Amino acid sequence: MARQSSGALLPGLNLSRDSRTPIGRELFQALREFVISGCIKPGMRMPATRNLATELGVSRTTVAQAYEQLKSEGYLIGREKSGTFIPAVLPDARQVLVPRQSSDSAAEMAAPPPTLARRMEGTAAVRAERGMIAQPFHPGIPDIAAFPAKLYVRIQRRVSLDVIRRGAARCPAEGTPVLREQVAAYLGASRGVICDPSQVFIISGAHQALHLIMLGLSNPGDGAWTENPGYPGARKSFALFGLRTTAVPVDAEGLMVAEGRRRDDHARFAYVTPARQAPLGHTMSLSRRLELLRWAHERDALVLEDDYDGEYRFGGAPAPSLQGLDPDGRVLYFGTFSKTLLPSLGVGYLVVPRRYVNVMSKLIDLAGRPPNLATQLSIAHLIESGAFESHVRAMRTHYRRRQDALQHHLRESLQDLVRTEVLNAGLHLIGWLPPHLDDRRVAENAWRLGLLPRPLSDFAVEGQFPPALMLGFSNLPDERIPEAIQTLRQAIVEG
Repeated sequence: MARQSSGALLPGLNLSRDSRTPIGRELFQALREFVISGCIKPGMRMPATRNLATELGVSRTTVAQAYEQLKSEGYLIGREKSGTFIPAVLPDARQVLVPRQSSDSAAEMAAPPPTLARRMEGTAAVRAERGMIAQPFHPGIPDIAAFPAKLYVRIQRRVSLDVIRRGAARCPAEGTPVLREQVAAYLGASRGVICDPSQVFIISGAHQALHLIMLGLSNPGDGAWTENPGYPGARKSFALFGLRTTAVPVDAEGLMVAEGRRRDDHARFAYVTPARQAPLGHTMSLSRRLELLRWAHERDALVLEDDYDGEYRFGGAPAPSLQGLDPDGRVLYFGTFSKTLLPSLGVGYLVVPRRYVNVMSKLIDLAGRPPNLATQLSIAHLIESGAFESHVRAMRTHYRRRQDALQHHLRESLQDLVRTEVLNAGLHLIGWLPPHLDDRRVAENAWRLGLLPRPLSDFAVEGQFPPALMLGFSNLPDERIPEAIQTLRQAIVEG
């Protein structure tokens, strides 16, 4: 019989000792729900891992791993030599902070539709649990087994010892200068980004980039373009800060700027994924990029360029950044090491135009602490030594082979049910389903069967899109592909 555990350090935290669920996963879920519930207010400190472990009767390692997973997903933040804290903004749609100005989008966030609520309570919860460990077809997860773990651990051990010996003070809020220099050099050489280290801010990822930009540069009621279909996190961030959001359709050339002008020509922001449109995967054409920059110049608008996996282009050189074409400082560029190294490292970067450096420097010091200093220094060493670039080159070859293997098996075994278009980039394929199917229902079937594809409907705001699934291949070993495809067939047939 399960035994309920609740402690004084976190009153209301319930840990049910259910032998059918691993204690680490159970603790992670319980802590996440506790944070989302609002029992601890933003900015408050979490108990030390040793103290919480003693109270709950679990190992300190179990608590530490749960904390790290919560940090990687944005539910907690770590501050050097200070502890672990609740962030000001949580990533979960159920944690609703009052926006500065109401809007339809904000209302949708505050009251999720019944179908979304059911998925939160049911199969989506299963997806969140399994998301701790990559399942077949989970999009956006790099091949963790291919991470140069021994090299990284060796570097981090040396870096950590050096930090301790030097008695280093806390890391600057903007990030350690060493990593800012290396990121500026790397982005200039590999992505065509034009910047100096003072314009680079080391952050946790896209969510923090968007929130910093909104905090510093937006006003309630500003207009914002988002891609349709497109990354849901951008829409949620804009709604959180009371912006008026307009869904702009995309085609094979990227965001349809003329349509954006027709719908809201006076928008203040445009969020785009030009290197590889999320989720469809097309690269924005040069003519469309120049058209977008002309609009931004004419309307004194800002373009938010999310380069989430631009390194992974399998035919020719990666597409250069939109920021590198920007003549007058209209583009704010951000990316992450989550796709090239590990998601759990929780390190990304934001590059801002020179005129916003002072604003962002003041804001970032108030909005949260930077990623772990030793982690930053270790990544800087990887870049400086050339090991990072070598790893990315090797992974391009590795993922190209994985993509081809998945495409081959799909054509061989699911040609009657799934149609794919290979774009030779990124970490997932789009699998188009028969038009009579509901991609959400198929995805839910797949989740119950142990797969983790994403339905295209999750990325759509308005309009009718053919049903499709995002099928991640990066963390799917060749030997597991046939079995995963047969399981996917079952999910589709049952849909």
